[in-house]
Amino acid sequence: MLADRHVPHFEISLERYEPAIALSDAPERLREFLTIYEEIRGDKIAPARSDLDLRRLARMLPDITIMERSEPGSVIYRLMGTAVAERLGADLTGHNFLSYLDETECDRIDLGVSLVTEWPCGTFAIYQNAYASGLKVRAESIALPLDTGTGEAPFLNISLHSSQSMISFGQEQDASVIGTQWLGGVVIDLGYGVPDQSVMDRLKVGDVDADQS
Repeated sequence: MLADRHVPHFEISLERYEPAIALSDAPERLREFLTIYEEIRGDKIAPARSDLDLRRLARMLPDITIMERSEPGSVIYRLMGTAVAERLGADLTGHNFLSYLDETECDRIDLGVSLVTEWPCGTFAIYQNAYASGLKVRAESIALPLDTGTGEAPFLNISLHSSQSMISFGQEQDASVIGTQWLGGVVIDLGYGVPDQSVMDRLKVGDVDADQS
């Protein structure tokens, strides 16, 4: 997708992310993560995994995941933070993320992951999770491309899962389910545009104009 695109010069700015930050229940934490991401990214399409500053990310690492989408329907966890694993009841590194979604959300979320890994752009999502403990929460995640070292797509997907606020508490269930209800979100233009409206409608999200940054 990038072959015919002019690669713009990036300045470290969070303006492009402001609509996502405005929706967040943890805006300062999100700003901290995005600042680190943009500083590592510089003028590249996406920051390299090998350049991640783990010391600066240390406080956030428990809530970070890295996923690889090798083909439609396959989004494999390559890293799962300890807090994410604890909430889901298991470390799912090596497992297919899509297997833990509500069935009605699989196609839409697989499409969203593909935009991060192939377009590339960013996504910010607000959704409901239902954990095996019986806890239902409002959750939010920002997903951004992460270079494997080739400098081109397909990229990895690095996500920060910033906020978990209780909606209700009910009966225990056999397994945790991610994304039982969609609550909102935006697509973030990282300098390469966003999909056309038909795709945005399938995602049920808005777009963030790259010209803001």
